[in-house]
Amino acid sequence: MLVKVVRGALASLAVASAACVGLPAEVEYPDVSEVDLGQMLVTPEGDPGADVTLSEFKIGPKACEGLDLTVATEKLDHQDLTRFFAAQGLELLPKKARSDLYWYEFANGNERNPLRLRLAILKNRHAAAKDLHDSLLQHGPGWWGVRRGNLAVLGPKASLSEALQFAIKYKLACWGTFTYAGVDDAYVVAGGYSEF
Repeated sequence: MLVKVVRGALASLAVASAACVGLPAEVEYPDVSEVDLGQMLVTPEGDPGADVTLSEFKIGPKACEGLDLTVATEKLDHQDLTRFFAAQGLELLPKKARSDLYWYEFANGNERNPLRLRLAILKNRHAAAKDLHDSLLQHGPGWWGVRRGNLAVLGPKASLSEALQFAIKYKLACWGTFTYAGVDDAYVVAGGYSEF
């Protein structure tokens, strides 16, 4: 009986430990080091020199120059994200997982394990916001995503800097509201595309 109690306690500790550090992504990001966050981020007041710390920065106007940041009001589907990527010069074809779930894969030098973004199609913007928030909290710190209208995109675990560099390089922070998972909550980053 004591062995079962000890095993149960150890299993509980393992789950609690995983919750603190988040689920591992076990995927490498493509090189995004050319994105200078110092040029793309501003303080909450709009000044240059923002720290890359949650609640200490917002995405600056330079990151989304020339892009339409109008809030989406119509129902969207996977083709909307595919067209957005195509407008950025990316030929990413979605892989259908089911009728409301698609994968977009980015080359990262590992053909067997590319970086994969999950796109969920929900019934409305409220359901998309809840889906992204819940997914981020379930996956844990370091996971991130963007939301636009009834669509929610989940990105694999990365440091805040790397997630921002990726989202800015591929203009995802201009396509949807950027959100990053911390230890106990998901944080919406102002600037870029914003939808509440």
